[in-house]
Amino acid sequence: MSNIDKAVILAAGLGNRISGVSKETPKPLLPLDGKAGSPTFLDWHLWSLARAGVREIYIVGNHKTCGTKLLADKDVKATWILNPTEDLSTSGSGHSTQYAFHSAHGILDGKSRVALMDADILYEPSLLALLADDASPRSKTLICSDFRNTQEEVLVFADASDPRMPRYHGKGMLETPMVAKTPCVGEATGILLWEPQDHAALAAVTDWVIRYSTAKARSEHEDITQRMMLADRMITVGFGRERAFMECDTPDEYQVLTGEMYPRLRGLLDL
Repeated sequence: MSNIDKAVILAAGLGNRISGVSKETPKPLLPLDGKAGSPTFLDWHLWSLARAGVREIYIVGNHKTCGTKLLADKDVKATWILNPTEDLSTSGSGHSTQYAFHSAHGILDGKSRVALMDADILYEPSLLALLADDASPRSKTLICSDFRNTQEEVLVFADASDPRMPRYHGKGMLETPMVAKTPCVGEATGILLWEPQDHAALAAVTDWVIRYSTAKARSEHEDITQRMMLADRMITVGFGRERAFMECDTPDEYQVLTGEMYPRLRGLLDL
């Protein structure tokens, strides 16, 4: 398998939409089977990334989550990075991305393949290999070609002449004039792979987005990815129904995840 050198997990969100499950437990720390003391979203990431051979793993947390002890700690070394924003309603995953890139860890070193991922997803670990094994030197966004037309899913729209060249992504864009001539190729998974030659551009775009495009507003890492798409710095890597993936945003989705998705996948990590 081709390598992923580093990974950054964005886990500083408030999880307001899923607060009906637990107002005390941040979403990245929710148990995947719904039972206290069981593996969490972050445990799944750490075990999956370690199995994929990732050398350095970073978790961006907030004041409430940063440094939390995880079940996976006994097997996998991960480094926490603090998003220091006191009022997280004004800070999003875009800000967490910038804090990671500006940390003392030298994540964007121009040499490493760096995965960036949302914390609130559960996925078949082989998807990491699918992303890493793609032969293109361009940075990559992992998408699921089976998608639903809802207002909650981030859909990816590609160049009409090349379905691997993404142009736009976002929620609620399907059937709007913005993408009238741009076909939808799938749903974004929140898993990206930044190749070394794009590190300088990625750092510059991240700083621009936070300073100008989303100044004084809540930013998401998708805001950064959108600009990298428009700069022709990315391609899509797709998969279909044959591989399992799920994002969890609502109490209903958490019920499906704990009752159906996690029992289906847990054997893949011998849990």
